[in-house]
Amino acid sequence: MHSFIRPRHSWRTIKFDELAEIYASTALRALGFSVVGIFVPVYLYKLGVQLDQIFLFYVFFFVFRLPVNFVVAFIVGKIGPKHSIGLSTFFYIIFLLFLLTFEVHLWPLWFLAAIFSVSNGLFFTSYHTDFSKIKDSKHGGKELSYLIIFEKIGGALGPLIGGILATLISPEATIIAAIIILGSSQVPLLFSGEPVRTNQHIKFKGFPWRIFKQDYISLSANNIDRIASVVAWPLLIAVVVFVDDTYIKLGALITFSTIFSIFVARLFGRAIDSGRGLRLLQLSTWLNMILHLCKPFGLNPVGAVGISLLNESVSLAYGMPITKGFYDQTDTVEGYRIVYITVTESINALAKACYWIVLFVLSQVYDPVTVLTWSFLAVGLVSTGVLFQRFPALKKGIIPNYNDKA
Repeated sequence: MHSFIRPRHSWRTIKFDELAEIYASTALRALGFSVVGIFVPVYLYKLGVQLDQIFLFYVFFFVFRLPVNFVVAFIVGKIGPKHSIGLSTFFYIIFLLFLLTFEVHLWPLWFLAAIFSVSNGLFFTSYHTDFSKIKDSKHGGKELSYLIIFEKIGGALGPLIGGILATLISPEATIIAAIIILGSSQVPLLFSGEPVRTNQHIKFKGFPWRIFKQDYISLSANNIDRIASVVAWPLLIAVVVFVDDTYIKLGALITFSTIFSIFVARLFGRAIDSGRGLRLLQLSTWLNMILHLCKPFGLNPVGAVGISLLNESVSLAYGMPITKGFYDQTDTVEGYRIVYITVTESINALAKACYWIVLFVLSQVYDPVTVLTWSFLAVGLVSTGVLFQRFPALKKGIIPNYNDKA
C-alpha cells in the first residue's frame, strides 16, 4: 500500500496511514461482502422463497434501519467508527450463520432482515464518519476514486469467487468463505487510533436539518437507483435470464462489469477535483435514466451483459460527484458530523423502504416478475432526482477547510 499508493498521495504529509487502512479494509470487506452479498436474494429465491416475500424481506431490512441508525449514532460517538465497523462485521457474520441454516430452521425473514439491518447501519454510519473526517477536501475526488477502486477490486473478485464456489461446491460454501474474509477485513483497522473523539455526547437537538433538504432529495434518489441496480437488477437477471448455472453466470457478469468501472474511476476523480463534477453529474444522470428505461427490453443474455457493463460505469460517473459533495458537506456542520450522517442515512433508508413497499404491494395484484421488470421505468425517472443537489463542493469545485471537532 505504501510503495504503490503513497507516491500518488503527495499532498498527504500526515494521516496517510489512516487513509491506507481504510483502503485496505474496504477492499477486504468488499471482497467478503460481494462473495455472498449479491447472492442473498438469489439464494433465498433458490430455496423456495417467493419473489414477493423477498420484496418484503427488504421492506423489513430498511424499516429496521430507521431506529437502528439513531442507536448507531450514539455507539459511534461512544466507541468511534473503527470499533463500530468491527461490531458491524460481527453482526454480519451472525447474519450469514443464520442464512447458512435457513433451509433447516426456516428463520423468519423479519428476523434475518433485522440482524442484516443492524450490521449495515453500524457499517455505513461508521464508514462515512471515518472517511469524511480524514479525507482531504482539495483532493477528495482523487481519494474517493482510490477508495472506490479498492472497493471495486474486492467487489470484482467476490462475485466470481462466490459464483464458482456456489456452482462447484454449494451456495453454503460462499457463506463460509465470506465469514473468513470478513474477519480478516478488521485487521487493517487495528493499526491506529480512532479518527474522531470517542465518548462524544451526541445531540440531535439544535441540528439544522431543514437547510439540507436538497441533500436529502438528491441522496435519496441516488440510493433508490443504487438499490435497484445492485439488488433488484441482478435478482431479475437471475430469475429471467440466467435460470441455469445462475451463480457462476451472475457472478461473472458482476465481476466483469465491476472491472470495467475500475478503469474510469480515476478519470472521474480528476474531473471532480478540477471543478467539472457538476457537469459529469448532469450528463451521467440522463445516461443512467436511459439505461434504466432500456432494462425491461434487455432481458436476454446480450442485453443483460451490455446494460450491466454500461450501468456500473454510468452509476459511478454520477455517484462519485454526489458522494464527494456529501462528504464535504459533513465539514460544514461543526459538532454535528455524526448527526448529519445519521439523519441522511435514515432518510435514505426510508426512501429505499418505500421502493420495496411499492414492489410488494403491486406484487399482490400483479405477477411479481412483471412488477420487478417494469419498475425500472419508474426508477429511471426517480434517479433524475439527484439533479436537485445543491452541494457547495460541486458548485465551487472545492469548499474551504473547517475547524470541525466532530
